Amino acid sequence: MQLFAPPVTAPAGEPAGDEAPAEAYDLAAATRDVEVILIDRGTAYLDARARLEAYPALAAEAVVARLEAVPAPGPEKRDRLLNVLAALKRPEHVAMFGEQLRRAMLQDRPTELWMQLLRRQGPAATPVLVGLVGDRELSNEQRGILLEALIEATASEDLGELMAMVGRGASELQDALRRAVIRRAREHSTDQAAIAAGIDEDLDTDASDAGRLAQLLILRAACCAVDEGFTARLEAALTDPAAPFQVQVAAIDGLDRLGRGAGVLEAMVRAQGQAALGGGQAAEILVSLALEALPPETAASLGAELALTASEAPRLAQLGYRFAALAPDHSWLAASQQHAWPEVRKAALTRVADSGGCDKPTVRALVNIAGPVSAGGERDARVGRAAVTAIGRCDDPNAYKALRELLDNSGVDLTQRAEAARQLVERDPSGADLVAQVLLDGRYPDLARELVVALGHASSPSETVRDALCRTSRANPMVAATAGQTAARLFPDQGCE
Repeated sequence: MQLFAPPVTAPAGEPAGDEAPAEAYDLAAATRDVEVILIDRGTAYLDARARLEAYPALAAEAVVARLEAVPAPGPEKRDRLLNVLAALKRPEHVAMFGEQLRRAMLQDRPTELWMQLLRRQGPAATPVLVGLVGDRELSNEQRGILLEALIEATASEDLGELMAMVGRGASELQDALRRAVIRRAREHSTDQAAIAAGIDEDLDTDASDAGRLAQLLILRAACCAVDEGFTARLEAALTDPAAPFQVQVAAIDGLDRLGRGAGVLEAMVRAQGQAALGGGQAAEILVSLALEALPPETAASLGAELALTASEAPRLAQLGYRFAALAPDHSWLAASQQHAWPEVRKAALTRVADSGGCDKPTVRALVNIAGPVSAGGERDARVGRAAVTAIGRCDDPNAYKALRELLDNSGVDLTQRAEAARQLVERDPSGADLVAQVLLDGRYPDLARELVVALGHASSPSETVRDALCRTSRANPMVAATAGQTAARLFPDQGCE
């Protein structure tokens, strides 16, 4: 019998609830039915449970008495009794469920049953959940779980009152609250108005603390439908010279989420641009966030206007290479690789990869970057891998030849050689078979796993690829499982049989 059996229909001919005459069913009868549900799993159980649910007041009294009896019921019987109490939906038992849940949490015992019982009470459980969320003897992780249950259980018309918790308390609890509110709003769009109204009320009357104001703005933008009033509030926060930094960051985040305020964002970039280029940290962050929130064409224009690719600040220079209109011959590549920050050098190489198509000088430049450090290659493997990726994206016979040479060069970083194999498999029409042959030859045992993984990217694998993977799965115990799984995925009808 399932622990959480669905409520059953009362037996025919018996009245339900308060309409039942006292002589038809009494406490003694309810007590007998309680004993039945503890020992029976058949028709007798169903009949007894139906009678208990038809007379909830008597059933509750009998169940509570059995729970408190000596000797106490064991775990399985206790769970059955509590399941009946939950089905009766008697508000006086919600506190009992909450106390049992609290004890289980404090004693590190299973909590699923108690949590389910509380959830089944719906809005009636909210006062108990509020108390548990505020219980500092529980861990923040446990209180976060309870907070999510509270948001789920609260009636729609009361959701706005819970927004008073936004921006208050530990960061872990704030994260849990934000997730729960956003999930509730997305799963039940009709609740968005109540949530938005609660946040707006706090924004109007109780948001003097900058940190809380920022959290309210972020949540409001993330959870609820856009409206002109809230958009105006975000724009005002961004243009207010007295607004705290974190509030301005929240305003940019909100405008970005909602796809609004392009004019205000553009004006802010121009106003803060020189301060950002001059080393102002706050200005740098605001300009960077605003550029990412703007339409790409506007961001490109502003990036060129401020000459961001020449900025010493890595965040700004990265955005410059991401957005700026750059010469298609990649004549800017050499200068980009002189930047002190590897993130910027990598961003420039990503731009080469995104552009696709390379002339011979560009391929040579990329090969030099991806080559051995001893020969002047890039020292940061992340940048080196980005150069290898860019070579593959050139989609040129010279580029494929360069990738083969990188794969065979033992002086090149292993991760860059692995990337060369992947690019050959994905880009070079004959690359998958070439990599399969390298795997079969066993020339590079330290690359065997990476070669297998690379072959997993083959779009139209040949019999040569299958043979290489299957032979490796039998001959190389270090990568046997990976090779076998890859073969099974690429050749579902054959595998290695």
